[in-house]
Formats: sequence, C-alpha cells, structure tokens
Amino acid sequence: MRISGALLMLTMSVVSVRAASTEAIKDVAAEMVCLCGDCARESLATCLCSFATQQREDIGRSLDGGKTAQETIDEYVSTYGQMVLASPPAEGINLLAWITPFAALALGVFIIRSILRSRVQQVPSTPTVKTEQRDRLRRELERFDEDH
Repeated sequence: MRISGALLMLTMSVVSVRAASTEAIKDVAAEMVCLCGDCARESLATCLCSFATQQREDIGRSLDGGKTAQETIDEYVSTYGQMVLASPPAEGINLLAWITPFAALALGVFIIRSILRSRVQQVPSTPTVKTEQRDRLRRELERFDEDH
C-alpha cells in the first residue's frame, strides 16, 4: 500500500514531457517567413528549403523546452528582427502599412464617385428638340408614308 501511494505521488510529481505537435509547430511557423533568400519570403510553415526545415525543428525544440508560442516568436524577432514576421505588427510606422491600402481604396471610391456624379449632372435628362425640327420631322414622315 505504501509503495503504491509513493508510486502515485511520484507519478503525479513528475512533469510530463511530450513533444510539440506538428500542428503547434506549424501554427508558430505560420507567423513567420523563411529568410533563406531563395524562397521570396514564403511562410516558414510551408517552405520546403533546408533553412525552413531547420527553423521548424528549432521551433519544435523551443516548444518542447516549455516556451509558449509567443515566447518562441519573440525569440525569433529578437534574433532576426521584425522582418521575420509574416505580417508587421499594427504599431508605430508599421501602422501605415495597415492603414494605407484602406485609405487608398476610400480615396479611389470618392474620386470615381465624384467623376460619375459630375458626368451625370452634365447630361440632360431629356433630349431637347426644337419645335420647328419636330414639325419638319413629322411632315417628312407623313410624306414618306404617302409615297409608300
């Protein structure tokens, strides 16, 4: 009985060590890009070069060592700089990278709307035909009907 109790306590006190799942590694790697120079900044999660493979293994070791995903990402940012991130954080000068596309889209919509609105105002709603032109057209149509 004492042995089973001690065994139970020993089992509960031992920290379970398990390898990081492939999914966890890919989730962290998806937040970063490959910096090998040949991959055109492809996601570290999908890049097939040897540099990316090594980096994913390093991420797995980091997660196995007890670091959280964010701690692992922060470690890579401190090593390689913010260029390792797949998308820039929305702060400081990087905020401009997030705002500019939406501002340009809004400006484009405003300009197109203004151009279309001014063109609609220039076109008269009904064609203006002078009375004498209308009378002449009617006479010619009557004459045409009589001839045929």
